[in-house]
Amino acid sequence: MAKPRFTDEEITKANNVNIMDYIINQGIIPKRVGSNSYKVEGYGGLHINPTKNMWNCFSQNKGGGPIQLVMFLRDKTWVDAVKELIVAVPSNTPYKRAMPPEQINEAEKKGKLILPEKNNTYKHIIAYLIKTRKIDKEIVYKLIQDGKLYEDKYRNCVFVGYDKNNTPCYASKRGTNTNKIFKGDVENSNKAYPFCVEGTSNKVHVFEAPIEVMSYLTLFKRLHNYPFKDHAISLGCLGDVGLVQYLKDNPNINEITFCLNNDKWGIDAANRFKEKYKDKYSVKIERPIYADMLACP
Repeated sequence: MAKPRFTDEEITKANNVNIMDYIINQGIIPKRVGSNSYKVEGYGGLHINPTKNMWNCFSQNKGGGPIQLVMFLRDKTWVDAVKELIVAVPSNTPYKRAMPPEQINEAEKKGKLILPEKNNTYKHIIAYLIKTRKIDKEIVYKLIQDGKLYEDKYRNCVFVGYDKNNTPCYASKRGTNTNKIFKGDVENSNKAYPFCVEGTSNKVHVFEAPIEVMSYLTLFKRLHNYPFKDHAISLGCLGDVGLVQYLKDNPNINEITFCLNNDKWGIDAANRFKEKYKDKYSVKIERPIYADMLACP
């Protein structure tokens, strides 16, 4: 008899992910429209009932729980949706309960970012990024030198974002174990100050994740015989709070290129952002041929 793809515990864990938490942690802030109802703008009447942990999209006659939500929003199969939710809730880490939308700003003011403890070596992240992910070694070493990348005591990559005073305000982790995917933001991270590579031009390229920034810079270096001079930031999700702050801190920028993932959510977000920013900026959308920058050869 074939071994089940998921254990009963894993399926239960995926089904128990708080839908509001999941949405908010993806950078999407639902709008409260009733005492126990929130609406997600831009998805054809998508409403969430946080008490029942259920959702409905009336225009498409669809609904369900967390697994069905991921299938609907990200156009995934049931298997891939369960995988994503399991990754969102690592086996040894409780899923972080998000504050209600109206309390998010207040919660961010109270929390203080404590960076994960550093390891006494960089060898695991160097092996993962350079050998496994094929990131250019000079890019990796430069980020380490600038304090934007290091290895924690659990051998994870830690990507750090700073404010204008060079104070760490944001950090995200990505595991180096290729057999078990782990990624997520460090508690009390402020997405307004994302991982970035500062440039000297008037252009910024916007990505979803730090490692996708590194992949893009690697591809650029392979294809061109001149250095990358633009700015590059990762949103850490599909919300644009990091871009809003970056544009405020860099008023010389007048061109934005969205390099989000080539999936339903990434495409929808890029189109939504283009409409939002097109009046004040020159806006372009650059999609990878495959699902994301990591999949490009």
